[in-house]
Amino acid sequence: MNSTTISELDRLFHPKSAAIIGASGRAGSFGRLFLQGFIKMGFNNIYPVHPREKELLGLKAYSSVKEIPAEVDMVIILTPPGEALRIIQECVEKRVNSIILFTAGFKEKSEEGGQLEETIGKLVKEANIKLVGPNTNGLYCPSAKLLTLPGSLSAGGLPAESGALSVFAQSGSFNDYLCQVLTGKNIRFNKVVSCGNERDLGAVDFLEYFGVDNETQVIAGYLEGIKDGRKFYQLARQITKKKPVVIWKGGLTETGAKAALAHTGALAGSRQVWETMFKQAGVTSVSSFEEMTDCLLAFSWLPLPQGKRVGIVSGMGGTNVGTADNCIIAGLEIAKFSQNTLNRLAQVLPAYGTAVLNPVDVGVGMLLTPQLYGETIKILADDENVDILLTVTAPDSPLSIQSIADAVKIINKPLVTAVFDVTGLVEPQFKYLLEQHIPVYHEAKRAAFVLAKLCNYAEYRIQN
Repeated sequence: MNSTTISELDRLFHPKSAAIIGASGRAGSFGRLFLQGFIKMGFNNIYPVHPREKELLGLKAYSSVKEIPAEVDMVIILTPPGEALRIIQECVEKRVNSIILFTAGFKEKSEEGGQLEETIGKLVKEANIKLVGPNTNGLYCPSAKLLTLPGSLSAGGLPAESGALSVFAQSGSFNDYLCQVLTGKNIRFNKVVSCGNERDLGAVDFLEYFGVDNETQVIAGYLEGIKDGRKFYQLARQITKKKPVVIWKGGLTETGAKAALAHTGALAGSRQVWETMFKQAGVTSVSSFEEMTDCLLAFSWLPLPQGKRVGIVSGMGGTNVGTADNCIIAGLEIAKFSQNTLNRLAQVLPAYGTAVLNPVDVGVGMLLTPQLYGETIKILADDENVDILLTVTAPDSPLSIQSIADAVKIINKPLVTAVFDVTGLVEPQFKYLLEQHIPVYHEAKRAAFVLAKLCNYAEYRIQN
């Protein structure tokens, strides 16, 4: 990606001014929701456009984008598809930098819509205007005080604090929900974009941009299909040598492919081809929203491991066998402790009701001596035969949760934890661990899956 394109995309995510065409003061309308969102985020230089109103929510309104006396960086279009071409022609005359075309009803609906979309595409390309959409729900960039995701706006907004995770998706609702869910888990975002029908900018462009963006350290994406598979593969293979890329590919089955075509007009492609491409390119592939959010916690917060040997710590012996099975099935190895580690564990753990072999059972003694969890974790982290750590506990021992968090501050190896979900008890412990940037899950199987994905990516980095 050349420096000019990088600069243009920087400007897309950091506009100095924005016009909202379709802005409204009517309660319950998208036009009002978006306008309120810009005001709430503290975005400066907002220009509402309405054919009749002179003022909206305390801001001067204009009859068209051409009537705005100042330079307009970004134009957000919320009008029906029949008005889109006329409005975009006005944007060309105004020499705007970018257009976010929320309007749907183009190639994903009909041949006529596809022809109109093609005409719009040619128009913006000739004018060198960056177009996101149509059929998009726009952007979220906290550092620019920019938020146009409707669901998040309806839910009260998103944080103005920036993070290191950037997301592109061929689904607006995916972005919306991902931002809300991960924000609730203490993840912060850098840049988020809904690709829509990709008449101009698309998934490949955003992958390339996030790959060179210094503010982005982790990349996530939801895909249904791409126009240039070879370029996507080549980009991903280079980017994953420096930063992780986590992708959920939709449309891998015949039914899913038909749904993708109706959703964004995307051609989904062969499941085998995608899976092979992801593996060779070092892309972390997930197959559900749950797997995506689980992985992003770990990839955002944990250091990369040096191997796949896992040390397991639990206070419930009955879960250890199943947890070990899940780790092995996921592709991990059960670490064989050194004799020094076994001796140290024997010194700190009670003689009865515990087990010092891997998985380690700290026993019911944790209820009386909750620091056993932390002490055990620190001993295992010192063992050169242990690369990663998985802890399992119950929510009826909050002091053990504190012990785990205290140990994580000292060790330098990746650790994830599972807290068994007991209604009404687990949320405070979850919240506390997430505040400490410790990935936590409702069951050990999910924790094992995440560790395996992290190890696979680390192995790719070492080999490439």
